[in-house]
Amino acid sequence: MRESDKQMLADHYLDFYRIAFSILHNKADVEDVVQDALVETMTSPFVVNPINYCTRVLKNNCIKLLKREHYVLVEQLPEIPDSGGLDEERMQVLWNYKNSLPERIRVIFDLYYEQGYSRHKIAEITNTPMPTVKKLFHKGHVRLKKLMKEHENTTNDWNNLSDDKK
Repeated sequence: MRESDKQMLADHYLDFYRIAFSILHNKADVEDVVQDALVETMTSPFVVNPINYCTRVLKNNCIKLLKREHYVLVEQLPEIPDSGGLDEERMQVLWNYKNSLPERIRVIFDLYYEQGYSRHKIAEITNTPMPTVKKLFHKGHVRLKKLMKEHENTTNDWNNLSDDKK
């Protein structure tokens, strides 16, 4: 690997760290996974695009770590500045549904809502074309709205059943 490629990877270290942190939420594991991905990228002889390769290796390593039998994902609910009038219970439900989204959408949501990056910066960090980022945002929002609507219908049905028994 050329020295310029190694420098390019070093320049994107924080981007790799942010991607891994949005998946794992554990600083120690994130550091290990990022280092492993960088080492694999630098030692692989047939890498054409080191940034894309390292990003893919990083995501795969995160997934492998999550699939380990005894791995426990520690979810942290960050302080969300404006909940848009949602009560705490609905925010928790929304947060749980966000965590059930596919990885690509969840990473984009985490980078946007938790870390405050613009869509353009997210496209740059994840090496994803801007139209794809917009499409994933839209898909994620549609899924969350659908899940929240189903949850509210289920909750209302349950409350109605409880009221009938009284």
